[in-house]
Amino acid sequence: MVKPLVIRLLKLQVWLAEKLRPSELQSTLFWAGIVGFFGGLSSVLFREAISRLQLLLTHRHGDFVEIATDLEWWGRLLVPTAGGFLAGAVLYFGMRLTRGQSSTDYLEAIALGDGVIRSRPTLVKSISSLLSIASGGSIGREGSMSQLGAWLASLVGRKAGFSTPRLRLMVACGGAAGIAAAYNAPIAGALFVAEIVLGSIAMESFGPLIFASVISTLTARTLLGGEPIFKIPHFHLVSGWELIPYLLLGLVAGVVAPLFLRLLRANEKLFSRLKLPAYLRLALGGLVVGVISIYVPEAWGNGYSVVSSILESQWLWQTLLAVLLCKVIATAAMFGSGAAGGVFTPTLFVGAALGCLFGMPIHYYWPAATPSAYALVGMGCLLAGTTHAPLMAILILFEMTLDYEIILPLMLACVTSYYVSISFGRRSIYSESLKRKEPGEPMVPLSEMRGSTA
Repeated sequence: MVKPLVIRLLKLQVWLAEKLRPSELQSTLFWAGIVGFFGGLSSVLFREAISRLQLLLTHRHGDFVEIATDLEWWGRLLVPTAGGFLAGAVLYFGMRLTRGQSSTDYLEAIALGDGVIRSRPTLVKSISSLLSIASGGSIGREGSMSQLGAWLASLVGRKAGFSTPRLRLMVACGGAAGIAAAYNAPIAGALFVAEIVLGSIAMESFGPLIFASVISTLTARTLLGGEPIFKIPHFHLVSGWELIPYLLLGLVAGVVAPLFLRLLRANEKLFSRLKLPAYLRLALGGLVVGVISIYVPEAWGNGYSVVSSILESQWLWQTLLAVLLCKVIATAAMFGSGAAGGVFTPTLFVGAALGCLFGMPIHYYWPAATPSAYALVGMGCLLAGTTHAPLMAILILFEMTLDYEIILPLMLACVTSYYVSISFGRRSIYSESLKRKEPGEPMVPLSEMRGSTA
């Protein structure tokens, strides 16, 4: 299906080249737009697949927490456990069938590899991720969306015969398209890849990333609508003096972020010591989620609805603290078990709960300051501390709120969180995973794509 379409696109490009004589940069933007469309479409299809599989597994459709609340206690226990077992079985037997083909993460393909992402391992991991997410696993869907977008970009680039630097750039565009479609945030999608993976916002690479992210977001909005993923309250800065507690929130988040990452890695090591096959390991991770959800159904899912509730509703601090601790344990168990997925959204959850708890005593002594405002900034703070990408964290929260009032406290708190976090170690959640990979050939700068146009 993809190959005939790519051939038609190549013919279209040849025709446009004959008529318009575009530069190589213009040609790159053309392909970035194609990659953005595929990234947006694959994200929409992945969401629809989650919804259909959720209905199959639970006989219910909608929010994960509501579904968990409606189920009997044994249903809350059984569904994540069975889903983990099935997800692990797909990984175990699927990777055996793809023996000889390495499973390449798109971050690795961009930063260390040659831009090639193999089809079979990617599809195996995507199906496994689908099962984990649809069964209530405490794991994000954005990782699989980005991987699918990057895989399609790699496929298109290889069929089109791109050079290695140009193929890397297309894969980067695919990853950015996945993030942009997942969060309805085109600027943050482009900055995620530019700041975290490429380490540069040079226009030779950043321009195509923006182009792909915009087309991806437009595709997702056309098919799903333009509703924000979180219901965001209006943000209001009480006075300039309120920047002081926001600065303190950044300090707290900067300490919590590396502790959260260490917990994830510790669970990963703990599960690896068990020497269990993937289907038992992921079933154990699902069992942890299931046991917790018997008492705290908010442990189910990636946390979207709970974040919305934190931003919209008033919580007792005891309840919110209990939910936060349970969610952290559930996420660490899923991550440690090796479940395919992302921790971007669970990180936003932890940040929102942390910020809300921080804001409660401030609201008590300063009633005009609302805990939900601190929850918003807390989301950005923890994201900046775990990814070491403060600019991306600032902009993704701004895109979510579309409220300029949030910029000042968000900038101050996110940058503070970043500096405190790196004082504990310069490895982010993404650089840690890349460090464990064996580097391939030295990376060719993306700017070398322009060499032939001199």
